[in-house]
Amino acid sequence: MAIIAILLVVLVVGVTAKLLWQNSQVPEYVGMQDGQFAPLPNSPNAVSSQSEEADRHVDPLPMLATLEATQAALADTLQEMGQNKLRKAEGPYMHAVFTSSQMGYNDDVELWIDEQAGVVHYRSQSRVGYSDKGVNKVRYDRFSSIYAGFAGTEE
Repeated sequence: MAIIAILLVVLVVGVTAKLLWQNSQVPEYVGMQDGQFAPLPNSPNAVSSQSEEADRHVDPLPMLATLEATQAALADTLQEMGQNKLRKAEGPYMHAVFTSSQMGYNDDVELWIDEQAGVVHYRSQSRVGYSDKGVNKVRYDRFSSIYAGFAGTEE
């Protein structure tokens, strides 16, 4: 019986260590490839404006008058939302990591300003776990609302 208990403890510690490691690493899918985000995973823990799946599709956001104004409004939106760190901002691309307050889970939010189409594409995915219980969609809704407020102040 003691051996089974030890094996269970080792298993739990191993799984926990793997999840902690995975949660701390920037995933390989982060970044743009020919104007496209990575495809969404099979798990229901992500949303994207480039997804064709109705239940995981979110609308792209409108670009403002200039790239610079859009970048500023996106950065202001991230700052207003809190609980995130901007990891990369290069040209039309931004990557922020949101961290949940209770469990410390990291979610990657990517933004890409498509100047030709006049929109900002949005992608949000949890790093660990299967289901996010709708967190990424709720985050998009809040992001969209705050961004609209900053966009409304553009002169």
